[in-house]
Amino acid sequence: MKRNRCNLGFSLIELIVSISIITLLTTIFLANYHTINRRTDLTMTAQVLVTDIRTAQSNALGLIQYDGEIPAGGWGVFLSRYDDENDKYIIFADVDGTQDYSGDESATQFGAKTVNLPPKITIDSLRTQNNQEVEKVNIIFLPPDPLTYIITEFGTTTAINIRLKESLNNTTKTVRINFLGLVEVID
Repeated sequence: MKRNRCNLGFSLIELIVSISIITLLTTIFLANYHTINRRTDLTMTAQVLVTDIRTAQSNALGLIQYDGEIPAGGWGVFLSRYDDENDKYIIFADVDGTQDYSGDESATQFGAKTVNLPPKITIDSLRTQNNQEVEKVNIIFLPPDPLTYIITEFGTTTAINIRLKESLNNTTKTVRINFLGLVEVID
C-alpha cells in the first residue's frame, strides 16, 4: 500500500524566495512613489505660480484697491534668480508707479506677499522671448485693461519663460507669460 505524503506548509527555501520577491517589489514601488511625488510637487508649484500671476492680473483688472486706493503702478509679481531669492517670488501692489519691486517693503512697495517655493524647488532660469538670460523680472499689470509689462534689468520684453527646477531629480517645468497677459505651463 502506498502512503501519500502530505506537505503542510512551505519549505525554508520557498519562504526565503517569497520574502525576497516581496521585498524587491516593495522597494521598486517606494522608489517610484517618491519620484512621482516629487514630480507632482513641481507640477503643483508651476500651477500655483500661474495662479498667483493671474491673481495679480485679476487685481489690476478688478481695480482692487490697496490701502484705500488703486495702486498707481498696478499689481505685479517679482521673480529673481539670485541665490538668496530664487526660492520665492513676491506679489505686490505698486503704489508709487515705478513698475519695479526693489525689495524694499517700506513706503513704495505696499501689499507685498512673499510666496516661498517648496523645499528643493527653485527658480532655475528667466529667459526672454529671444532666449536672453536675465537675473530678475517684474511682471506688472496696469489697470484698467490690464496692460501687461514684463520688465527685466535690460528693459521691457514681450515674453518671459520662468523655469522651475526640482533639485533632487533635476526635473523642470517652464511657465510662460507674454505681453498679452497669457500665462501657461509649457512643459
